[in-house]
Amino acid sequence: MEEALDDSDQMVANDSNAPWFQDPARPKPFTLFKTVDLDFVEECYCTALFPWSEQSSGTLWYGEKDKELQKGPWKQMISDWSGALAIGTLDSLLVIPLSASRSRKGLSVSVPKQEQNTPGKKTSVMAVGWALLFEAPLEPLIIFSAGSILYVLNPVKGEIIGHLRGHGGPITSIVVHPTHPYLFCTTSRDFTIRIYDLTASPRQGPDNPCWPPSKAPSLGGAPHGLQASEPEGMGVGRCVSVLCGGPSGGHQAAVLSAAFHPTHPLIATCGLDRAVKIWRFSASSSNKFAREDKPLFSSSRIHKARIMSVSWLSTDTLVTHSAPAFMRRRGRKDDIYYEDGTVTIFRWIGFDRFFPAGQNIGGVFRGCSSDYQESSSFTLISTSSLPQQTRHIHITQTFTGDYILALSLPDSVRLYNLANFHPRVIAPDPPERDPPERDIESEFQNVRLDDEEEEEDQPITKFFGISPEPQKWEVLVPGAQGGVQACVLGFGGQLLVTLGKRRVCIWREALR
Repeated sequence: MEEALDDSDQMVANDSNAPWFQDPARPKPFTLFKTVDLDFVEECYCTALFPWSEQSSGTLWYGEKDKELQKGPWKQMISDWSGALAIGTLDSLLVIPLSASRSRKGLSVSVPKQEQNTPGKKTSVMAVGWALLFEAPLEPLIIFSAGSILYVLNPVKGEIIGHLRGHGGPITSIVVHPTHPYLFCTTSRDFTIRIYDLTASPRQGPDNPCWPPSKAPSLGGAPHGLQASEPEGMGVGRCVSVLCGGPSGGHQAAVLSAAFHPTHPLIATCGLDRAVKIWRFSASSSNKFAREDKPLFSSSRIHKARIMSVSWLSTDTLVTHSAPAFMRRRGRKDDIYYEDGTVTIFRWIGFDRFFPAGQNIGGVFRGCSSDYQESSSFTLISTSSLPQQTRHIHITQTFTGDYILALSLPDSVRLYNLANFHPRVIAPDPPERDPPERDIESEFQNVRLDDEEEEEDQPITKFFGISPEPQKWEVLVPGAQGGVQACVLGFGGQLLVTLGKRRVCIWREALR
């Protein structure tokens, strides 16, 4: 690639001007920096941008390695990998460095052929994420999935150092812990969520609980949130906890997304069953395999359709987005339509009950049935409609603390500052009026038994429960031809990457 991102040639906003996401008058927040054509691949599916900066050493592992990293070659590692992209394609993973350092070259890694994958059929890399080990923070790792199998890649050495099995269905997402990046979770179509620790090695045998009357460990396998009888894998990584699906409190359909809480041992999940759930997980170094089937919060009343993503905005506030909902008019089977999907900001009221301020947190967390079956402990803050052509949503926090939502459409990207979202419009109470006097005799005279005429549907002039449309910015992707698959924001909102089927576009903040 001819050009590269450099610390001296970038995207740093002018201190005298407000950043683009705080300037409603800014018509064009980004300018196209470069395009990368990937003619040698069949199709791209997902991407992840290198997430850390020089200041990240103060937040990773709660700053335990801050002094050590600042004295060492941490800045050089950030310079080498800043702006690097990991891209999942059909049967391979691409790593494209965008920094000014010439010591890193592009890398293409083919998906190893495993017994679980269908012989002779190519497997798509549908999820990818970046990780760091506490013992080796200068060698970033890339985790990616193909089917139901996880792979751990060391891009510095250019080799796969581990593969892990466990899920009973295709993996739908990979999420890395924000402060302990050796922990990550995977969601799957087998209704479960699995949490992994990269500092441990795979188990070579099951460590399942005993189910009476048997005294031997159960061999139930992935559908029951357990481990199968074969080895978990090789290299690095171990599943330390599984959040089970099922009617006892877990998801009852495919799990599509998850998000770690920034400061507490919590993880939020969502999926095809229209449910948002919040779980407590244990990240202890114990060798015991943990299972949980009852979350601290669960609700399917926030959205009308499958929930595609979930993210934390603060200690007890979350944002989710859903796909369009398949609806019927007046209950008729032959009169159906799609209702727009929504992006919803809500507050979990039960946080203070489980995590009271100033008190020690106990080791056992268990709510009542009203928590893990259908909870009412939430308050809707904002609900906004989404275009039905929405393909992907990415939320990132900027250097000012604002949260930016990037919405991928077939030919463009729409950008929203979540601080500009409006509260929901609440329907007013009907006015109190005396009921009019009715002439019952004349009404009966006009009644006909064979009258099948129905009332005409009145046009809806105002939707209650939906917030007004917030301020937005739009970035048109040249030559997209309906092929924009996803987008990501980086550098605190100053860099935008759009992923097409065979093209990557890199945008940087436009200077006023």
